[in-house]
Amino acid sequence: MKRSLAIWVNISFRVFVACAYTLLGAYVAFWSDFDLGTWSEVPIVFLLGILFILYGLFRIWRAYLYFREADESQNYGQYED
Repeated sequence: MKRSLAIWVNISFRVFVACAYTLLGAYVAFWSDFDLGTWSEVPIVFLLGILFILYGLFRIWRAYLYFREADESQNYGQYED
């Protein structure tokens, strides 16, 4: 089935936010000049950046799942045997 405009806007927003988190993580991990100390000789800023990158990738995965299952929502309440 065709996806509606609302679903396309929702998916676009989800992908945009996921890319923003990923780019924010890359900036924090590799280009920022903040000094938050170290943890086991690894800069905390690097670990925080990696966390943002992983969260951005997770949001991209969730956007993909939403995209894939968007057509199946039309059959809500009908079960197959």
